[in-house]
Amino acid sequence: MRQFLQYWRTYSPEKEYDTPLNFAASAQFKTVQKGDVLWIVALKDRRLTLLGRLVVGEVAGREDAIKKLGSNIYEASLYALSEPGTERNIIEADVQPLAPVLRFNSPHDRLSLLDREHTDGKQLQRLRELTPESASSLQRVLDSHAVTQTPKKPFSRVLFARVGWMTHYSGPQAGDQKPVGGGENNKENVGHEVFNFADFDGHLYGFVRAKNNRINLERIDPTAGDRNWLDNVLVIFVAKQRIIGWYRGAVVHRSGAPFPTAVSKKIRQRLHQAGTKGFKLEKYRFEVPAEKATLLPEYERRHEIPGGVRGGFGQSNVCYAYHNSGKRKSASWMNDAVAYVLNYNKTNLLKNPNADNESEETAAISQERAAGFQSNIAIRMAVENFAMSKAKSVLEEMGYKTFENTAKFNPYDYICEKGGKHFFVEVKGTQTEGKTLILTRGEVEHIRSHTDECILVLVRSVIVSGKGTIRVSGGTAEVKESWSVRSEDLNPIQYTWTVG
Repeated sequence: MRQFLQYWRTYSPEKEYDTPLNFAASAQFKTVQKGDVLWIVALKDRRLTLLGRLVVGEVAGREDAIKKLGSNIYEASLYALSEPGTERNIIEADVQPLAPVLRFNSPHDRLSLLDREHTDGKQLQRLRELTPESASSLQRVLDSHAVTQTPKKPFSRVLFARVGWMTHYSGPQAGDQKPVGGGENNKENVGHEVFNFADFDGHLYGFVRAKNNRINLERIDPTAGDRNWLDNVLVIFVAKQRIIGWYRGAVVHRSGAPFPTAVSKKIRQRLHQAGTKGFKLEKYRFEVPAEKATLLPEYERRHEIPGGVRGGFGQSNVCYAYHNSGKRKSASWMNDAVAYVLNYNKTNLLKNPNADNESEETAAISQERAAGFQSNIAIRMAVENFAMSKAKSVLEEMGYKTFENTAKFNPYDYICEKGGKHFFVEVKGTQTEGKTLILTRGEVEHIRSHTDECILVLVRSVIVSGKGTIRVSGGTAEVKESWSVRSEDLNPIQYTWTVG
């Protein structure tokens, strides 16, 4: 894998900031291959600014790129298209302090700076291969930025949609036949949201049962006027008062839109194959490319949304960001929900359908039951919270500071700092002696890609007491700095097998 620095001379913050970094255009991509990485930079006030990281899935010509991305792309002969599932939105991180120390695999191995505070764009015109050390420096900035920066331009168009609870929302299937809850209709019938995350040729078509079968577009954007649809809407789906997934940059239809004929046919085929009755095909409300959607595994559906309280979601299945008067709501839970969505960088069930079977929680439940114990999620969460607090205290005593809790968004629990360097902290709490730990695939991948930057805090022999209220105490903390994992120390406890 090679890593290159690519300069976007015509970067437009107003149009491109916080949009998916899913392609780059240049005539210089003749030697770029699948698996290579492009570090995209621009200049803001003549300062080097990191926009993001693009993992190359393929290099295509203009005709093929238009088929996949549409015609609204930069003019170029070659396009580097991102590896599906690796896309992150464009950021703006000032990396001018790194400019003097960036190194390239070429005879001219560094930038020539007239002063350390500014970079000349002429030096960035040529695609240049970074050394591994320089790429690692940019990776640290990217990882830190994801959890320490508040988005400068959060989605102004936001809609919350309450649906019934399912695992996959990809049509009726064994063990996941229909949405549970979500309104009166779902008690007797199969809720239409059963297909909300079903991929139909790269597109998703979402549904929510709105009052009078209409979405009030003026309460998404007061300037909507008499338009019948709005684009670039963040649609956040809620079930059991928890966020279960979202569409980023969706099109929302005021009165719904009829499914394409091919999609309607596929839906009816799936219903027939599943023997499903009680489903009435209606118009869909939202549409979005599948690559812009996220469905959370069940074990990640922890972000709560207040319901029947003053200022909460309310009784309707649709909750808007604006009042009827056109004034934006000031509910803090909405801002928290949007921040959660924009910062989330963990498993997407659409990219890994087996995620629920591979989770640490699922493995823990399996082990508890195999040992004859009653599985108790509440106890595990209490131990987890206790261990997080204890780990932070211990690390603070060791001189670490500036802690950011990242457990909600990333496959590590804290980012902290010491000696001007960032570190990733994984916390494990257990009632046992902790001779073996369960690590998820995401955790292992992150540890291996951040050598000497990971810390494990293992809190062993935690004491749990109380029948009604769970009380956690005791425990001893062991800290492993420069934590790494060797293949010979990893033992599989579960496999998933793709049927060929």
